[in-house]
Amino acid sequence: MRGHVGIAALMIGTRLNRSLSRSTACALSTLALLCSACERPDHIEIDPHMPRLQHKGESVRLHGKMMDRRGTVFPTERATWTSRDPFIAAVDANGEVAALTSGHTVITARWAELSAEIAVEVDLVESLKADPDQLTLKVDADPTKLQVVALGIDGKVRANRDIRFTSSNPSIVRIDGGGSAWGLAVGDALIHAKSDDKQTDIKITVVKK
Repeated sequence: MRGHVGIAALMIGTRLNRSLSRSTACALSTLALLCSACERPDHIEIDPHMPRLQHKGESVRLHGKMMDRRGTVFPTERATWTSRDPFIAAVDANGEVAALTSGHTVITARWAELSAEIAVEVDLVESLKADPDQLTLKVDADPTKLQVVALGIDGKVRANRDIRFTSSNPSIVRIDGGGSAWGLAVGDALIHAKSDDKQTDIKITVVKK
């Protein structure tokens, strides 16, 4: 009789242990699912940092990464974008920033209650200055290098900006891409110097050698 009681108790204990194990497993699984559901971004990282745009219409694509403190990226989450001054630099829904006028502005990325900001500088050519703006060349003489500089909004020279040259009358004055001019025939012509949407003209008079 005692043997039967012991066996019965053992069977009940085994079933109880199995039930507890299943309950524990279910609880742990539920806890894991709840923790997984709680995972969410806690900050936004924007790349590239502090972009600088130097040509009108030039654009740069910003990437806003939703991340948590462990460095996990949430690729399905998307930020919304705004520009503090859209007349300087506009930003679209995809984070594409376009330069419009010279100045500084701030681009903000937002997701839920999170936000991040980066400064954007737009440094365009505001004018071109030729020195001198009138020049006399002689027919068949050595070429003369024209001196033209690009100026920013502060009036200072912007080095290494692309300046393009064209002649209003190539049969009288020839100009190369580097700004060197040759007098070919007697007469007058204008050399147009351009950078982005800015232009200045240099009056050239060609005389006999």
